[in-house]
Amino acid sequence: MDLGSIEFLLSTNMKYGIGEFKKMPSYIKRMGFTSIAVVVDNFLLNTEYVNSVLSECKNVFKKCEIVSYKLSGEPTYDYLDECVDKMRKHPGLEALVGIGGGSSIDMAKGIAVLMTNKGSGVNYKGFPEGINRPLPVVAVPTTAGSGSDATYNAVFTDVKAERKLGINTTMNFPALAILDPNLISSCPKNVIASSGMDALTHAIESFVSKDSNLITRMFSVEAIKLLIPNLEKTSNYPDDLNTRGYLQLGAYLAGIALFNSSAGPAGALSYMLGTWYKVPHGAAGALFLPHIHRFNIENGYYDYSILYDALNYAKKGLKTEKGKAASVKTSEGK
Repeated sequence: MDLGSIEFLLSTNMKYGIGEFKKMPSYIKRMGFTSIAVVVDNFLLNTEYVNSVLSECKNVFKKCEIVSYKLSGEPTYDYLDECVDKMRKHPGLEALVGIGGGSSIDMAKGIAVLMTNKGSGVNYKGFPEGINRPLPVVAVPTTAGSGSDATYNAVFTDVKAERKLGINTTMNFPALAILDPNLISSCPKNVIASSGMDALTHAIESFVSKDSNLITRMFSVEAIKLLIPNLEKTSNYPDDLNTRGYLQLGAYLAGIALFNSSAGPAGALSYMLGTWYKVPHGAAGALFLPHIHRFNIENGYYDYSILYDALNYAKKGLKTEKGKAASVKTSEGK
């Protein structure tokens, strides 16, 4: 088999484990930072676990500014500018921390860029070049889906243009990602389902991407193995931290696969539903995924049976035709 040319990036240190979030202040201090800003989902400020760590941060660091992420949906360039205006009144910040879903982590990345670059967020839309290096970012996901804790991408919506463009630079990989299953223990079922489907869309579409390679497909397959069985288990065993931890790791691996290959039609089409109708990104991707999946199989564009066999749903594997049919049923939730 000709492997062709392979390029693969991975620039984020990762800590995983139950209780790892408690160690965040010491991890950041060890990185040499003394003044930080923390972007945190507003509802998390009512949780004892998060508040205890934030209180410790205020004791440990010379400066610890708290930015409450209050939008109900994904971040906009306007909201980014609003937050940055407040942060620019606190010079000397050395790092940003994002705690929450992908939106909070993306907001931390956006602030990190604008704290070292002048002007508004929309000026850096897309893939800006020639910019100053952003402040380092520490990502702490409280959902399992976006993969923002592993990638350099940050999604932002231009409200006036009704387009999602983001601020994307390889200088914005999180310096550290902390994955703690305790942080998603109280995550509602609908959020777990939507974010989980976001991760699954990343894993499947990155696997069949024309830009995928041997290494990215390894991450895609391992992500799918973790995501599909544990998404179902989460509904039946909501208090099982290991199950939710598997989802966190699956989303992390899917994110790595995605930014090293590319997204696909389901991910792209979901942007419109999110921008126009405020449909959560993961749910929107899940809406399109089975139709694209079936279209590809029935027209011979791609054989997904490899992915189905990888899940070990059949002890001896499946022949191609059975694998095709079974993989369609899996994507449709049957």
